Amino acid sequence: MKSINFLIFLILFSGSAIAQNYVCGKAEVVIEKLGEYESSRIHVTAKKDERETSLWLHSIDYISGTCITNEKNQSKILINGHCGGSGCSEKTYTIIDARTLMVELVPVQGKNNLSVAESILGKKILE
Repeated sequence: MKSINFLIFLILFSGSAIAQNYVCGKAEVVIEKLGEYESSRIHVTAKKDERETSLWLHSIDYISGTCITNEKNQSKILINGHCGGSGCSEKTYTIIDARTLMVELVPVQGKNNLSVAESILGKKILE
C-alpha cells in the first residue's frame, strides 16, 4: 500500500514539475524540463497555426510561464526561469509575442532583467 501511495505521489509531482502547457492569445505554449537533475535544460515551444518558436534555456531550477498583456493589450508569453543558488537572480525573464511568435527578450543567466521586461511590456510585472 505504501508503494502505491508513493507511486501516485511521484506521478502527480513529476507531471507538474516536468511540463507546463497553456494557451496565450492563439499560441499554444509548452515548457518542458528535460533531464532528471537540478539545473536541467528547459525547452520552450510556442506554436500558432503553421509557425513555431523554439527556445532552449539551461541551468534552470525553477520555471513558470504565464500569459500577460502589454500596455497596448497585446498578449505576451512571459517566462521566468532561474537557478536556485545564492548567486542567482529570481527575476530572469523571457518574453515571446503571442501573435507573431517573435522573441522579444532572452535572459542572461543569473542577471536580473525585471526592469528590461517591464520596459518592453510598458507596465509593471505583478508577482
